[in-house]
Amino acid sequence: MNETAHIHLFGDPEENFYALGAKDKDSYQEIYEQITRLCARADFLAHALKLSTELAVNLKSRGTINLSKEIKAYAEGLERPVNDVYFTMLLPEIVASFNKWLPNLMSVIPGCSSLFTYDHENGGVIHGRILDYALSGPFEKYERSALYEFKGRYKTFSYGSSGLPFPGVTAMNERGLTLALHYKHGNYLDLKGDSIFSIAYQIISYCADIHDVKKFLKNYPSMSHWGLYLSDRNGDVASIDVRGREVHQEKFDLKEYPYLYFNNRPLLKDPSLKESQPYGSLSQCKMRRDSVVEKLKKCDLKKLDDLKVLKLLSLADSKKSNKSSNWKMGPITPSSIQCASFNNATMESLFIPGAGPKFFKGERLKYTQIFSDLKKKLVSSKIKFDKNYISSYERLAKFQSELDAGRVESAYHQIQMAISLLQGRPEENIVKFYFLVMQYLYESSNKDFAYLHTDFESLKDKLPPYLEDHRKLFLMRLERTLGHSILHSPSEIKNENLKKLFEKEMKLRPQALKFLKKFIFPRVEMLDIIYAY
Repeated sequence: MNETAHIHLFGDPEENFYALGAKDKDSYQEIYEQITRLCARADFLAHALKLSTELAVNLKSRGTINLSKEIKAYAEGLERPVNDVYFTMLLPEIVASFNKWLPNLMSVIPGCSSLFTYDHENGGVIHGRILDYALSGPFEKYERSALYEFKGRYKTFSYGSSGLPFPGVTAMNERGLTLALHYKHGNYLDLKGDSIFSIAYQIISYCADIHDVKKFLKNYPSMSHWGLYLSDRNGDVASIDVRGREVHQEKFDLKEYPYLYFNNRPLLKDPSLKESQPYGSLSQCKMRRDSVVEKLKKCDLKKLDDLKVLKLLSLADSKKSNKSSNWKMGPITPSSIQCASFNNATMESLFIPGAGPKFFKGERLKYTQIFSDLKKKLVSSKIKFDKNYISSYERLAKFQSELDAGRVESAYHQIQMAISLLQGRPEENIVKFYFLVMQYLYESSNKDFAYLHTDFESLKDKLPPYLEDHRKLFLMRLERTLGHSILHSPSEIKNENLKKLFEKEMKLRPQALKFLKKFIFPRVEMLDIIYAY
């Protein structure tokens, strides 16, 4: 395992970001290559590069921080064109706006969890946070903590990686404001708006509490739709959705709640948002929430501390059972590449180091006296964990990465290894389902399709309800292709969007169904299948 680096930036911001760029010169290339491979597979790279350049113009004009100068300094340190840095920074904004039409870029943007509990002993907030991102591998390889100490700004402690030089994705400042950026599926893009990374950077640099954040957001419209999850020293917690000049918020006094958990569900009630959501998004968000709530029911909520919060989010729940229909995805997914906690009373933080997915295996980094005399220590405790279960998630992370990069043969190998590691667990049937989807997409003979139909039939009553709907969809496609009678009807499909899809596709000719295969994208980390048509 690579040691998680810590860097301290102080003095002149531009000089610091130039030096950081020089430090990141080699590692940045791995991050950039992984992102461009994803974009190239979407036939989107040229458009994204052009649009990111157009969006970058607006980074020059607004805010106390001159972000364009700091980005330029970082790019000069990297010895790369500044547009490369704009591209990696602004791609999540672009995908957040057009994700419906960019299905295999869906996980380029982060999916997240935030859990807030009150520290009754010290009188503050514990903020646990998971970040999901499609950079599994390079991101954790070059993960780091950073302390930013620039004149006229609050000292800020943040977690990131090479290619992410600024704080704001996962951060806490010296006034006790914690911030986690959550992705929200959307259909909004304003070229005149501010990048969410610029907004988050300035919030954590200049805002002391949630009241300050609310005032700040009035003057800084966003480019796209994002979620900000914050806590402060007053014990307040805020869930804020920003979309252009629209700001939708929920504010809570945490002392009045046993806990608060959030993921990627939108606060906005705009009906048009339903069109840009992956069909299984709300189902997957509910699963993760239910999983966390079930764990919390077994806890003494008044005795929760930093380590217990970290474990609640990241301990593997590897029950052996064949009842996949009642199975719930936990907050850690195959693309979880960061898991940390902040305590804004003690000014301490815990972080799970090493490769993702970020299951807790006993080791954690503990940061103390962060803003006075920072100390970092690797702490280890012996715990029992299921190595095969965790290895299966590592294989699934590699499966999705390889599939996104177009390396189908390697993706096949990774998912087959995951199945073998999951024997006797509910996830075994779920991963088998995704393996069968792969076969549907990449096999072509009717003989193979006949065997595949039998294999899909064997998963009856062994999948969660949403994936069961998909199973019936794939059976119908195979039946149409093979010229067989259709066994299921649209009325049996519970998800309304999938029901409409079933009704349309059952009328198509086999040639049309074969053509549509190129627009079907399995996303195991989201428990979804994305249809780009």
